[in-house]
Amino acid sequence: MTRPLWRVGDMFNPRAGCPPEREVNRRHGGALESWLSVSTLAKGETVLVADLQRVIEQRAPAFLSQAGDNSGLLVGDERSAVRRVLAALELTDPVSEEAVSGAYDTILTHHPFLFAPVRSLVESRSREALLRRLVMERMTLISCHTNLDAAAGGLADIAGEGLGLLDMEPLEPAPAGWLKLVGFVPREAVEAVAATVFAVGAGGIGNYRECAFAAEGTGWFTPDRGSNPTIGAESHPERTPEVRWETVVPRNRLGAAVRAFVSAHPYEEPALDVYPVEDILTRLGLGRVGRLAAPLSVEALAGLVRETFEVSDVSWCGDGGRMVSRVAVVPGSGRSLLEAAAEVCDALVTGDLGYHEAERALERGLSLVDVPHGEFEWWAFKRWAGELGAELASEGVRVTLSERWCPAWERIPGGACRGKDRQPEEGPVVGRVRLWIDGGSRGNPGLSAIGVVVEDDQGRELDTVGKVIGQATNNAAEYRALIVGLELARGLGAADVEVRSDSELLVRQMTGEYKVRNEGLKPLHGEARSLAAGFDRFSIAHVERELNRRADALVNRALDEQERAGL
Repeated sequence: MTRPLWRVGDMFNPRAGCPPEREVNRRHGGALESWLSVSTLAKGETVLVADLQRVIEQRAPAFLSQAGDNSGLLVGDERSAVRRVLAALELTDPVSEEAVSGAYDTILTHHPFLFAPVRSLVESRSREALLRRLVMERMTLISCHTNLDAAAGGLADIAGEGLGLLDMEPLEPAPAGWLKLVGFVPREAVEAVAATVFAVGAGGIGNYRECAFAAEGTGWFTPDRGSNPTIGAESHPERTPEVRWETVVPRNRLGAAVRAFVSAHPYEEPALDVYPVEDILTRLGLGRVGRLAAPLSVEALAGLVRETFEVSDVSWCGDGGRMVSRVAVVPGSGRSLLEAAAEVCDALVTGDLGYHEAERALERGLSLVDVPHGEFEWWAFKRWAGELGAELASEGVRVTLSERWCPAWERIPGGACRGKDRQPEEGPVVGRVRLWIDGGSRGNPGLSAIGVVVEDDQGRELDTVGKVIGQATNNAAEYRALIVGLELARGLGAADVEVRSDSELLVRQMTGEYKVRNEGLKPLHGEARSLAAGFDRFSIAHVERELNRRADALVNRALDEQERAGL
């Protein structure tokens, strides 16, 4: 039977506390020379962007990032000084203005601003103009996204602790992200080789450092003519005692570990192997699942979620009176983890859930509590950024929470909760509403905005929305307007919704006369259909643009104001 080389230990939780000497070495594959904490800087020494990156790496290791994510340094120079950091969920125009006017040198976000390659930097395009401004202001932009979601003490842990979950573990454990380095070393050189390899980041497993395995054996080799053997002589077969020594190495430290092994090895041609491994980290990963201190009804859990996370709106699916004990929580969007949650818990708390997710969950016996994506993550990110700020404060770096970031969605406070034999507990209630909607894009795609007018069945205006939604096509903007309008109607407790739009394409796609062939419109169409299905009655009709003047005016006013602001 083969003896295992190691046991996967628990990763360090920085929020639980530990002695300072272990703090420096706690992260996965922690290397003394490469992963020093900011606290090791000499007193009065300037903190650089590279130093800030190392501190963030300790708290949210890069190897935890999901494939395709783009966390890390996005704009800036690692050699620049860091004194004032503005923390926001994502980079927006108001956040940029806040950073410039407040003399911040660094913006730290959860959502990466850059995913797709940047092919141009044109001032008339709002996202590209933001990048140009960051560069001109010599500002640094750093993001920590799915690595922070999965990390110990990250957003999932913070959310789970906020709900008081006990015995928490990841909903989806993270892959270890390391390789196995195996080398063959003369017995008398093992300690020196090991120390050199450990010093560059190898051998870290959870709270343990310098982890390795060694087994003695016999090395065979015959030095060829022209060689310079440490042991033996040219052309004479050699048999010598050697040690098979192996350790784990983070992928991003493999090159350094191999160089360290070769430099410390006494042989002219050291023998080594590198193997892929498929280990998982049982205490790190996406989401958290745990048990409540005492069972709660689904409705009571939804109330606890709203109160704890200070969000504008919460909804649930299923029997509100059902008692639940094991709960999973995924800040942001946890739709992809629905099946995993159904296997291990009674209820899932997350965002971005739609009609079809609710159907799937109910079929699996899983209750869902839907929380606004941005508000949920911002609640957790603020607390994490506060802890980061406390660590950096002693080095003269100030971390401030943005006052200008706000979620893209606007909601009716205390919005209606529709369900079997249930009436809204607060907020206005109307039987029938009519929505006049419009969306427009200057450039198609280009800067876009939406306009929504909500009327009651007597034609009295109940609400209006006119706002910029960023870069989009005309058709996407029309769908976004419809979605916002339906959200408003739901918040008013409407049972019967009539929609009027001057987009013939939108109307015919919603009625099923046209198929949705554009891949970019399919998710918007699905979301709109899901919202529409939540009303007792829903209808949509096409009108001429002249009859839709109010919604059209809201669109143009929003775009004009944005352009006057110089964006």
